[in-house]
Amino acid sequence: MGNSEVGHLNIGAGRIVYQSLTRVNVAIREGEFDQNETFQNAIKSVKEKGTALHLFGLLSDGGVHSHMNHMFALLRLAAKEGVEKVYIHAFLDGRDVGPQTAKGYIDATNEVIKETGVGQFATISGRYYSMDRDKRWDRVEKCYRAMVNGEGPTYKSAEECVEDSYANGIHDEFVLPSVIVNEDDTPVATINNDDAVIFYNFRPDRAIQIARVFTNEDFREFDRGEKVPHIPEFVCMTHFSETVDGYVAFKPMNLDNTLGEVVAQAGLKQLRIAETEKYPHVTFFFSGGREAEFPGEERILINSPKVATYDLKPEMSIYEVTDALVNDIENDKHDVIILNFANCDMVGHSGMMEPTIKAVEATDECLGKVVEAILAKDGVALITADHGNADQELTAEGGPMTAHTTNPVPFIVTKNDVELREGGILGDIAPTMLTLLNVEQPKEMTGKTIIK
Repeated sequence: MGNSEVGHLNIGAGRIVYQSLTRVNVAIREGEFDQNETFQNAIKSVKEKGTALHLFGLLSDGGVHSHMNHMFALLRLAAKEGVEKVYIHAFLDGRDVGPQTAKGYIDATNEVIKETGVGQFATISGRYYSMDRDKRWDRVEKCYRAMVNGEGPTYKSAEECVEDSYANGIHDEFVLPSVIVNEDDTPVATINNDDAVIFYNFRPDRAIQIARVFTNEDFREFDRGEKVPHIPEFVCMTHFSETVDGYVAFKPMNLDNTLGEVVAQAGLKQLRIAETEKYPHVTFFFSGGREAEFPGEERILINSPKVATYDLKPEMSIYEVTDALVNDIENDKHDVIILNFANCDMVGHSGMMEPTIKAVEATDECLGKVVEAILAKDGVALITADHGNADQELTAEGGPMTAHTTNPVPFIVTKNDVELREGGILGDIAPTMLTLLNVEQPKEMTGKTIIK
């Protein structure tokens, strides 16, 4: 299943880059997962200190931010190593999968708990709260307080939490951070000093904020209160960010000579521009996991609107992004521009037809303005999508389709005298851009230009 992270990574790299999902799956299959040093250190720590191991991440098989099989592998590893206290803080999906699918994932988890004899649900939270990436810290705070202080609605089981949410018209993504309690109404578990955490999300962008709350001593985005647990072993499945002070289980693969690096080496100036929701994608991911700017690179970040959900404002900040970009083009500031319009993806996730139509219309209007400005400067625009979403808003049964699609995406080059071959992959786009720029393609880029 395509997603924004992998799509931008492959476009910028100019080659096929294996997803973190695949790397972890292979490690499990080949037995390397259980030997991972960071996992073993976390397990050793809790066994020596008699403390608890907490597993948290997105509980689904969507494969975009996480996969529940990775958490199941961690439960089996904990059981094999004799860890007695293992607690699950489940982030519910409803976005990369169906909006009311959580119970099936909870049932599957309970089967593994029964099989291994370890693991209990401690908290339940919709990803709207636990996986915010737009600095809406009030959402993250609710999740943190549930996990650390046992604050929030209480339920005797994960199933009861989900059923009550559904009864109140709240689907998986938006389930309020809730605490699972024992028969005496005390929390099953909270996160305490010297506990260990394994955060099994492999995609960084929506994992950074909640990870920072636990790992940054100088965290100031909200008042964490008197109880700020010291977590000596906080394990991230992949490298989330330089701002997250945790151990990394699957370290980054070095990607040399991405498009941004090659453009910089050629002495060209480049711009990366997007609103908040897609800013990491046109910068960090497009640069192969590099946070620093290349020489001659500038970045423009336009804040996304502060609304509860983007179906309430389908245009998001596209007009502000467009105005800033057109001004840049008209002033001949850059040779290469990387732009992302967020609307079709972000509003498409709502599964609501009318707002998504408005999002597509706004995108169409603004894309026209950008292309017009580029052509007026004798430039060339390359237009594509890194995955599908707004192209299908209804399931076969007529219900809301909130997940990505696997439909092919278009690839358009606004240059009359070029002919494009059939087919192609996202990894072919950077070589195509280098062809148009008359810049030599490096050997690391194994993609092939789409221009005949």
